[in-house]
Amino acid sequence: MGRAAEQATIAGAMSRTADGAGALLLVGGPAGIGKSALADSAVAEASRAGLRVARGYAVDDPGAPPLWPWRRVLPSESPSGPRRRPPLRDDDAAARFELFARLVDQLAAQAAHTGLLVLLEDMHWADRLSVLLLRHVAVELANLRICLVATYRDTAAGEFSAALPDLVRTPSGRMISLSGLSVAEVAEWLPDLIGRRDDTVAAAIHQRTDGNPLLVRLLAEAVGAAAPQQDEDVLVRQPQLRRLIADRAAILNPADREVIDAAAVLGERLSPNLLARMVQVPGDRVQDALSAAVASGVLRERADGLRFEHALVRDAIYGEIAASRRGALHAAAARALAAVGAPASSIAAHWHRADASEAAQRCATFADLACRQAQEAMAFDDAVRFGKLALESSRAAGSDVGEQARLLLRLAECQMLANRLEAAVHSCAEAAELAEAADRTDLLCHAAIIVHGSGHPLVFEVIPGICQRALERLAPSEHAMRARLLAQIAVAESERGSGARGGELAAQALDEAERSQDATATIEALAARHLAMTIPTRVAERLELGRRAVELGASAARPMAALWGHLWRADASLQLGNLLEFDRELAAIDRVATVRGSALARWHHLRFRAERAALVGDFGAARTADQAALELASRVGDVSLLGLSHAFAIHLALVRGDAAELPDDWSQILAQAPPIPLVRLSSVLAHALQGDTELAAAEFAPFRNLPRTYPIGVRWAGTMLHTGMAAVMVNDGETAAAVLEVVRPTAKYYAGDGSGAVFNQGANARLLGDLALTAGRLDEALPFFRDAVAMNARIGARPFVALSELGWARALVASGNSRDPVTRRTVGELIARSRHELARLDMPRRVAMADAFAVEAEAGQGTSPLSPREREVAGLVAQALSNREIAGRLYLSERTVESHVRSILTKLGFTTRTEIVTWALTR
Repeated sequence: MGRAAEQATIAGAMSRTADGAGALLLVGGPAGIGKSALADSAVAEASRAGLRVARGYAVDDPGAPPLWPWRRVLPSESPSGPRRRPPLRDDDAAARFELFARLVDQLAAQAAHTGLLVLLEDMHWADRLSVLLLRHVAVELANLRICLVATYRDTAAGEFSAALPDLVRTPSGRMISLSGLSVAEVAEWLPDLIGRRDDTVAAAIHQRTDGNPLLVRLLAEAVGAAAPQQDEDVLVRQPQLRRLIADRAAILNPADREVIDAAAVLGERLSPNLLARMVQVPGDRVQDALSAAVASGVLRERADGLRFEHALVRDAIYGEIAASRRGALHAAAARALAAVGAPASSIAAHWHRADASEAAQRCATFADLACRQAQEAMAFDDAVRFGKLALESSRAAGSDVGEQARLLLRLAECQMLANRLEAAVHSCAEAAELAEAADRTDLLCHAAIIVHGSGHPLVFEVIPGICQRALERLAPSEHAMRARLLAQIAVAESERGSGARGGELAAQALDEAERSQDATATIEALAARHLAMTIPTRVAERLELGRRAVELGASAARPMAALWGHLWRADASLQLGNLLEFDRELAAIDRVATVRGSALARWHHLRFRAERAALVGDFGAARTADQAALELASRVGDVSLLGLSHAFAIHLALVRGDAAELPDDWSQILAQAPPIPLVRLSSVLAHALQGDTELAAAEFAPFRNLPRTYPIGVRWAGTMLHTGMAAVMVNDGETAAAVLEVVRPTAKYYAGDGSGAVFNQGANARLLGDLALTAGRLDEALPFFRDAVAMNARIGARPFVALSELGWARALVASGNSRDPVTRRTVGELIARSRHELARLDMPRRVAMADAFAVEAEAGQGTSPLSPREREVAGLVAQALSNREIAGRLYLSERTVESHVRSILTKLGFTTRTEIVTWALTR
């Protein structure tokens, strides 16, 4: 009734699906609006179109296992079954992505011949893993013969509601929002409900129900042919509505009502056999009660089984059960579910609400099991929820401190997997104290090694202390565990800036690991050792560590160790300018991604491809690979990976000199990133690129002392690169000189330090030349630029050859010898070669800068007081462009252009724009 347009949309989607183009229909509306009826209509339409049907549903039950809506859709998959976790901690979001890819393959196989309707109902109750899988499938639908229909309450907050915008944005996504029936439609329906059409009754019912079909039917059947009055007790407000619905069950005899009450405790969907076990009466007696409930309109038979007429009906009946009796029914439900081997999550949820002496202990037992099963299924948010329930129930049951420590550690593991780092650290700290109180060294050691792989300051405040206490208790013969504990402390020392101390501890860890012959301990020690060496001058040692990791990964049990080894060696090869070796490592990473189906390896492969393409000037290929990495990171759901694509885009904009290359949301992304100098300096660089040098200089002020204070170690090279580039762009000679002194030993290398940079700026000598030029050390700048040209040419880094040549020309002009014929000719050749290459590489902003400099060099005015950006603005003023037009050309704000014009007038001693035009044209 009243759904002609929606049914036409569904029919069209089914037709397109049958022809090979999938669709996603999101059917939303409030409770009782008719979503289930429309879903039934979709099933009928699918049958007419020749499509197979797979139907699943979410339930309003905190004990529902992970991926519950998908289990009937994918019966061959056992998402909650155990999975062997990779020995080297693979990225868990990537591992989950690989599971999803396998499930999509199963769906594709089901849909290959006839097409498939996948109907998922009540997704507002779905767990997070189910919603993530839905989002993953939605992206693939355009290439599948699948029509996916998901129903949901649009008034319910939750995981589905949060994901809804992403689902709607998918190419195949379409939203169908259901509203109430009109007065005319209610009137048309009335003959079926009260035996006759009556427009007055229809209007009164519509006024009370807003046309909600469920409420229309309940109210019409309750009042019969009489119109409901304003003071009628049968209103739509919640207490009266609950009574109205519950009255349907009131007509049942007491024995039948007991069965239906038990059914309401079990859930909206019913199993007669389970219900008979729960109430402990013969099956035929239960069947009689269910039949009576169907006749009274409490239950309904559907194609997918027996269920309550609506979730509101079940809720109303449940709400009428006395609290004490409800607790006993939950205990009975838990016992019945345990007897048939139901998921631990459901059993734990019932024990949690049960009223029985053994309830707390049994809840703890099953919640602990549910936590483990959710963890194995990669439903990490559910695992955290059940981990907390296990711990709370265990404490309520009076468990000893050792058991509480064990449960806390399981909770900490799940919190780490769910990216709840701070919570995991606090759980480990509390578990460590309980483990010491229980004299459990094994648990103390476990508390020390759960949290790793993070640079969060809280980790380094808490975890090393736990490691040290564990080492003091641990026997000298426990080499493997000692290695892992030492590796943890080594990582903390390196992250704090004490690279030397971190290196010493990592070496001790590696020695202990080799004594133990334990692969996990060895790879963790190697990783700690590598972290301590993430500085440019330790590149040879990093290459060797990568070789050892690859060798360790040769065994089937340690495949991910090989990935890390190849990544380390690829980084080192780039730093040494050995692109042949880099390409071999890149091919090896590609093999790992392909053979293992590893999304993490594929992401790294795409990142390196983007980096290499940008290095040689193939910017189109660089953007394509970066976009693919960004899309993969988005689908995997790892926020940390997403940020690196924005960092890549900022550096690409800097190399091209083009502010239009910056992501639109770059400032918001940087604001959400960790507030470390490396990140905050990116904002300085972006503002300088946009021409707002005053703001850039102000932002740069707090970092001018970094060259003297930042410790050599993790992130040192990247931080110095950003500091040096910023000093050059804001023309800060003092800071440029300070950076030059500390980075001088890296002149023979290309960019990189082993930390996995996402962009390569070519030969370090170019940055050193820029720094020397900015600092006024022209005798040093010239050889740096000469070396940079040669080094970049050797590896085919075309953009950086051109930029190095331009820098060389600037240094020659600044030296004051540009009027010498030989020097003048050299400057002209350098500018011409640079400009030609920049034009071939499609770097128009850099070409404009080269042209502006060429004019000055020709006039012998290399010491112009104007900055490159100001010279560019002056040239556009000479073309009679307005400030607004200049802003559009240069992707600046009009306010920034006005600031540049004022600065030009001040520096040249002019008062009018006409004088700027004359000055620019004569030059």
